[in-house]
Amino acid sequence: MVGEIDLLVSMLVRQQNIIMVVIQTPNTFKMYQKQVAEYSKLFPNKTVEIWNCGAEEMDLSCVPEIDCAFTSPPYFSTEQYNKGGEKEEKQSWFKFNEYDKWRDEFYLPVAEKTMNKSKYMFVNIMDPKIKGTRYRSSDELVDRYKDKFLGQIGMRIMQRPQGNKKFKTKEELNIFMAMMYIENIWCFGEKTDLFKHARLGTLEAFI
Repeated sequence: MVGEIDLLVSMLVRQQNIIMVVIQTPNTFKMYQKQVAEYSKLFPNKTVEIWNCGAEEMDLSCVPEIDCAFTSPPYFSTEQYNKGGEKEEKQSWFKFNEYDKWRDEFYLPVAEKTMNKSKYMFVNIMDPKIKGTRYRSSDELVDRYKDKFLGQIGMRIMQRPQGNKKFKTKEELNIFMAMMYIENIWCFGEKTDLFKHARLGTLEAFI
C-alpha cells in the first residue's frame, strides 16, 4: 500500500504485482488516474488499485495480505490537506478536529487495521505541536505496538516550502531551502533485525 505518487513509481519498478493507493482529495485522485494510465503502458503486468476514500473508511477484508505498508499520516491539524477545496469535510483534520478524537478514531484504528493485514508497517510521523502543546503521537503508536516494534530510522529530506513572509531576504529563504532535515520512521512487524546493514555506517560518514 502506498500513499504518494513517488512511492507508487518506486513500487512499480520492484517485484510487487499488486499496488494499492489511497487518495482522498478529488483533484489528486484524478491526477493519479492519469498517472496510472501512463505507467500501465510501461508496466503492463502490474495491477494498480486506487481507493478514493479516507484510510479509516477502507474495507480491507477484500485486500490480500500485504508485505509492507509505508504510510505518512497527517500530523493531526498541522497539515490541513485540501483546505477550502472540494470535499474538504472528508479530510481527517476536518472530521477529527480534537486531538483525542483524531488519535482514537483515525490514527490508531488505521494503524490497527494496517498491522492486521501487513507483515511490516513503516510510519513516517513527527509529534504535532499545536499552539505550544506537543502531542506524543509517536510514543502512543509505539506503546500500542510494543510487541511488534522493531526500531526507528530517519528519512532525510529537503526542507518544505515556507511562506516568504518568514524571511527578510530571498537569500535567507534560499539558505533555508538548501538545508536538509530528518523525520522519524517507526518500524513495526515480525521480529527481525532490519538494521544490521545500516550498522556498518557511522554518524561521521552520514554527516
